[in-house]
Amino acid sequence: MSRPKFKGSKARFALAAKEGSRKTIFTMKPNKQYFLNQKLHNSNENEFPFVPGSSFKGEWKSNMKNGFGTMTYNNGNIYEGEWVDNKREGKGSMYVKDGKKTRKQYSGDWVAGKMEGLGVFISANGDTYEGSWLNNKKHGKGRMIYSNGEVYEGEWSEGERSGRGVLTVENGDRFEGNFSGDAKEGPGKFFYFSTNKMYEGEWVKGTPKCGEFKSVPSHLQKSQSNTIETFELPNLTLQDPQSVLSSAVAEIRQSRVQNASSRGDSSNSVVFNEADVEQMKLAFNAFATDGLMVVRDLGDVVKSLGIMLQENQLDMLLSHLDAEDDDEINYAEFVDIIMVVTGADM
Repeated sequence: MSRPKFKGSKARFALAAKEGSRKTIFTMKPNKQYFLNQKLHNSNENEFPFVPGSSFKGEWKSNMKNGFGTMTYNNGNIYEGEWVDNKREGKGSMYVKDGKKTRKQYSGDWVAGKMEGLGVFISANGDTYEGSWLNNKKHGKGRMIYSNGEVYEGEWSEGERSGRGVLTVENGDRFEGNFSGDAKEGPGKFFYFSTNKMYEGEWVKGTPKCGEFKSVPSHLQKSQSNTIETFELPNLTLQDPQSVLSSAVAEIRQSRVQNASSRGDSSNSVVFNEADVEQMKLAFNAFATDGLMVVRDLGDVVKSLGIMLQENQLDMLLSHLDAEDDDEINYAEFVDIIMVVTGADM
């Protein structure tokens, strides 16, 4: 009788190598209860030192998950999609354990195991986000449909609403403007379509700080056939209200820039001192009528402030803003332009 031949370590490794499509591969994890009982000298012969862990069924290359596969994790979560070198990468969907049920949480692009690219995320409370992702966070342009009926569509940064966006509330009224830190911040307009009125002004941490009520432009107005109430806007009693409002807005924006600078936030914006502000007011008022100045005078005003600009710098900025020579700007907008065209103290 010939003696049985045993496979060497190299042969056994070759058999164990995972390549191409394979059946489900199970991992094992330590059985905590078993080792606890061992310490307490309370062993149970029916217990095993290890219990089943995660499992993967799919394609392999060079002993790593590559291609399409389904991973079931220890906590019950499931990923179904593409893999590159043992990491979720490409198109895929993540299902999470929610009580006794499993629900889809995310479907879209993955890079190096993280949500990155375009995808749809459904929160446990029903909020649904469709848009761009970076490093597992909402980043770029996206649309969030909240479970309370609100809808936000606009820009995101590091998981928060940041940049230009439109927030529509359940009754159809909406806010159009700037966001920062997940709240309304900066210039914006709030439309009250039930009365065809709008509030336009400056917002700080989600709260309107200064502005004015106006009638909604006729092309944006909705029919008032089903309107419950209407009202007339009261006449302003301030003398030169436009100047008062724009000055208040400019102060808020400067305060915002100053706070950001004190926190060490990188910014190209300029913080003006009191002398700078007074000088800008005098220069602006010299060319303004009823608190407004025409764009064609900007070059002369900038020169009167002693600001040296590169060739065509102001023209390029106005072109980017799509501003015409006959357009009018207020003092706050004038200060914003000065902040952009100069990066040094006046």
